[in-house]
Amino acid sequence: WNLLTDYENLQNVVPNLVVNEVLELLPGSPSPQTHLHALDPNLSHAEQCRAIAQNMKGAILKQVGGAKVVGINFSARTTLEVREWPQGMPDFAHFEEEVYEGKSRSARVRESKGRELERYVFPRPFALSSLPHKDISMQSVEKDDGEFRMYQGVWRMQPLPGCSPPGESAMRLTYAVEVSPRPYLPVALVEGRIA
Repeated sequence: WNLLTDYENLQNVVPNLVVNEVLELLPGSPSPQTHLHALDPNLSHAEQCRAIAQNMKGAILKQVGGAKVVGINFSARTTLEVREWPQGMPDFAHFEEEVYEGKSRSARVRESKGRELERYVFPRPFALSSLPHKDISMQSVEKDDGEFRMYQGVWRMQPLPGCSPPGESAMRLTYAVEVSPRPYLPVALVEGRIA
């Protein structure tokens, strides 16, 4: 958690991140998730997620990712709104009701290819729903002029009791990302390198 929320030093932790500039730190409110109970039920899930996110701590980051792909240096830039969810994101903030729904990952990817990405409706990283978790959400700012029309993802941290030697702890870190690239971006070449 501390590594991924040390926004000034993310380029030292996240693979292929070559530029990381903190444009603004977002202080959040003293008890941000208490707003969950005050939400208007007439709002869509995306509007509810936006309302809660505005109260969460985070940052606005300008980032450039780079990698060598088939011998060619490639880079992509974006400006991200990052938000911290210390008690995890609410279920309605994700576009899938369940993680696997009895379908293989490739089947779910094929089914969602034509789905339009929606702001504040995030992909769901793998997690055991019976255990607590913390999330860090990120999405490109509105009207971002980078290589993605939309970029959104979630880092999820989940303690794994009983998976480490006595007196130590274990943590599962998972990540889910969705992108809607500009037409000129060679998605097939960079797909496995986006973080």
